Amino acid sequence: MTGFGGRLRSLRRGAGLTMEQLAEASGVSVRAISDMERGHSRAPQPRTLAALAVALEVSDEEHDLLAGSARAQRMETGRPRLCEPPRDVGDFVGRVAEIDRIGRFPAQVILVHGQPGVGKTALAVHVAARRASRFERRLHLDLRGVDAEPLEPGEAARQLLRALDVSPRRIAGDTDERCSQIRAVLGERHCLVILDNAADEAQVRPLLPGPGGGTVLITSRRMLGGLEGVLRIGLDPLAPDESAALLRSIAGQAGDPSAAGQVGEVARLCGHLPLALRIAGTRLATRTTWTVGNLLDRLAVADRRLAVLSTGDTGVAAAFALSHAQLSGEGRALFRRLTHVPGPDFAAPIVSVLTGADPHDAEDRLDELVELGLLQSVGADRYRFHDLIRLFAEERLRVEEPAGARAATRQRVARWLRDDAAR
Repeated sequence: MTGFGGRLRSLRRGAGLTMEQLAEASGVSVRAISDMERGHSRAPQPRTLAALAVALEVSDEEHDLLAGSARAQRMETGRPRLCEPPRDVGDFVGRVAEIDRIGRFPAQVILVHGQPGVGKTALAVHVAARRASRFERRLHLDLRGVDAEPLEPGEAARQLLRALDVSPRRIAGDTDERCSQIRAVLGERHCLVILDNAADEAQVRPLLPGPGGGTVLITSRRMLGGLEGVLRIGLDPLAPDESAALLRSIAGQAGDPSAAGQVGEVARLCGHLPLALRIAGTRLATRTTWTVGNLLDRLAVADRRLAVLSTGDTGVAAAFALSHAQLSGEGRALFRRLTHVPGPDFAAPIVSVLTGADPHDAEDRLDELVELGLLQSVGADRYRFHDLIRLFAEERLRVEEPAGARAATRQRVARWLRDDAAR
């Protein structure tokens, strides 16, 4: 046999070792060594290769030859590595404070949370790319937290174990045992794992390793307050200058100094939301005859703005809809009716006027919206919509409630506001 397997066997026999002796000296299982020598498994990861080289006491030249044959085998098989992270975008902008905080306060479990479209996954992938040299492996797993059926912890554990080259025959059939396996493996290996788009605490808690090992980076629309010992990084929309910089990095037209004012207005109409900015910039970049003014004219029509902020299989409204689908019936009713309230923000008592709910339940209904990133908490007892989410809520109101019901709610709100002002 030629290639990596043949070279490994030749070195083992040259050292006068049986497979059992090499396994004991290297910490690599007999089965794994046998599979590698027979070409029944992919080439080993760098850490495994290093352990084998030390146990075999190979020279630097022999080590380089062994490593080269391992790389060649990976290229020949063309087998994709499981759970590979998405590509880090080359035009990543902003999040300096958040990245600095992650660096200054290292933690084994980091949670990045925020509203839909705010760039949670982009930040996680960017941080993972910047830290690539510190870890043996970087893994990414989409937990599908806003799908109708999120990924079960047992299936998530199985996929991670396979990505870490654990043989399917060694993966436990029982869910609890399988989760225990991945915790043990992650506790021993220096990996960075992105658990993307988490649904809730119950989904991720069984996957988190104990002290030691690598780092787990979770992204979620929820704050996952039930997780202990977690560094929480809450994301807000970008600052105006960062928004303009992102648009300029995507579309050449936005780099024209004479268009600076229009670029700033496009950023404002996008609510400085990274997803909206990236879609707007892409639309501009792919329409070479457009000016920034052409894009601005289309975004200026409020009723059409969400439609403009959609391209291919990506859209701002689609991102909001995934959170909206997670709401209870009472939460959906409140979400759409809150658009009747004038002004930039509001307090909890208005909930009873909008839905007829008990005033004591108002905070619970508002917390549901905040938890899913559809409402922002402003101070201790006031709330507000992101501009684009308000447009989405107005769409839901027009679709889900007849004109007569909308008019009656507007009248109740106006009457309550007059009475409240008088009081």
